[in-house]
Formats: sequence, structure tokens, C-alpha cells
Amino acid sequence: MKSDSGINRSLICEILRQEYALPVERLHFLPTGWVAYCYVVFCANGERYFLKLISLQGMKPYAASSPDFYLPLTEELHARQILPHIAYPIPTHRGALSATFAGGQLILFNYIPGREVGFGALSDDILQQVGGLVGVLHHSIAHLRPAHPLQERFALDFEADLLHNLDLLRAASRQKPGIQKLQDLLLPRRGEILQHLRHLKELQARCLALNKPMVICHTDLHGGNFIVDAQGQIHILDWEGALIAPPERDLLSFASDERFWRIFLPVYEQEAGRAWLESAVFGFYAYHRNLEDLTDWVVRVLRYNTDEAQDAEDLNGIQQDCLAGWPYLEETISAIQAILATRS
Repeated sequence: MKSDSGINRSLICEILRQEYALPVERLHFLPTGWVAYCYVVFCANGERYFLKLISLQGMKPYAASSPDFYLPLTEELHARQILPHIAYPIPTHRGALSATFAGGQLILFNYIPGREVGFGALSDDILQQVGGLVGVLHHSIAHLRPAHPLQERFALDFEADLLHNLDLLRAASRQKPGIQKLQDLLLPRRGEILQHLRHLKELQARCLALNKPMVICHTDLHGGNFIVDAQGQIHILDWEGALIAPPERDLLSFASDERFWRIFLPVYEQEAGRAWLESAVFGFYAYHRNLEDLTDWVVRVLRYNTDEAQDAEDLNGIQQDCLAGWPYLEETISAIQAILATRS
């Protein structure tokens, strides 16, 4: 479970008062988030906000991230009511979409009350609603000209760190229990990791040869980023990875579920239009996400974690979300390819 940032809360409250003219009373830490430190901001007038602190000293994720892109994008999606039910930045009294402090960046968002959908299988109703919302998002490229667009390059930004840290892992001392467990988990499977990386490069070459239409993608669509409010409306959170990319980038999150084709895709295409989908692009994103997540977790255990509980959580992520998924990668891609072959 993520620990508090240790940053002086009184200082943060004062920055919020000065930059946002808010009657801030207190902050409540939320042990969530991959890199940012998250808080609920409570104000004297009863209002609440969601706050993210991004430390300059913290770990940098490999996934695409550009505040210059995703902050004005989400503000416009909300302001123009294209996607009104999303997390969007609150401007400072000067109109900026973030503020700075000595240790990094501070971003204030609207607070969304409700329940997290969670990481289990989505209900038919949720799946259908999300299909429509993703369709609206992807179609929005026709109406928006986002500032500082961040576009898919099919790059493998994590590759050098993955290879380097596998070498470090092999030479590392076994004094730290987390590193010892990481060695036992990954070193016997180093050959498999390298084989998956070679296959990813083959898929990369195929993707680069395609002239795929690009849309605005969220890139991290899962139940942990969906909040359902009291009226049953779904709100989409955590837009840090937003990217202009092929639609498969978002659709992969749902395509392994057989209901994708009969529940999700019809409502998606009602909003976005007929989708030209390629199994190679699905495959690229499946292998890319798996190895990118693996790299993030390896780096955390080797270089950033300071307690055994965080090591245990990250090691479990490697086992359950990366290694356990390897046998199903090709199976999923083959199933998608077979269904795509039946689409006229």
C-alpha cells in the first residue's frame, strides 16, 4: 500500500489557498496511484477536490505522459460537454491548469463521489456504457485540435531499462528480501522475457508499416479508473496516459472478453463509426503493456521501494499481472484475429 509523500501538508494547503483561492481546511491521504501522491481536499464551505502531487524526485513511468496535452484535453472534453463525466483539472486563479511547489507539481481535480467499479469482470450494463463513452472519446478527434498533441510512435521506451535492470538483477546482492524474491522469480525466466521482447519488435515493425487512423485514447481503461455515481453514471479518471493512437490502444482492455463483440463494439461503433481493426496492433499493445508493466515493477523493487510491504505488492503484480498472463497473450491475439476475419 502506497505511503504518504511526507511533504508538509500545511505548505500544500497554503499553496491551494493562494493559487486557487480555496478555503482549505485539511487534506486526507489516499493510498492509491502509481507515481503521484493523491489526497482529498476538504474546504470550509463543504466543497471537496481531488489533489495529485507529482514529486520531482519520484519514479517516472514509461507510459506516455504529457500534462501539456492531457490537462487541456480533459478540460476541453468536459467544458464542451463532449465527455462531461470525467476527471478534469481545476484552473488556478491565474488560469493555469497546475501549480508548482519546491518538490514538484500540484494538480487539482474535481472530486467525484461514488464507488469504484473495481478490477473484476464488468457487468453487461457497465461494459455497454463504457463502450459508448470510448466511442465518443475516439470520435472527438474530429472536433478537437488538442494543444501539444502526443502521438503514438510505437516506441519501446522501456527496452533499455528492462535489459539493464535484468543485468543488475543478476549481479545484485541477495541481502534485501525483495530483491532475492525478484531474482528467484525472474532470472529463471530471463530467456522468455527476451523472446517476448523479440516478438514485440516483430509486431512493432508490422504496426509501423500500417497507415492506421489515429484517435484520442485514454490508454488505461480498467475498472480502477471508473467511478459510478449515485445516478449510475460512469466517470472516467486518470487521464495521464492520454495519447493520439490507433483505437486498438483502448479497445485491447476489453477485446479479450467475448462480450466485447456483441455488447461493447456495437455501441462503440454507433458513436465512433465503423472501426478498422488489426490483430497485429492488438498484439503489439498486449505485449507492450505486459513488458512495460514488468519493467516498472522491476525498477521499483530494485531502486525505489523502501519497505517489504511495497516489495510484496509489486512482486505480486509481476506474478499475477505479467508472468501469469504470458500463456494467454497469443491465445487472445489468435481469438481476436479469428473474429476480425469474419468482419466484412
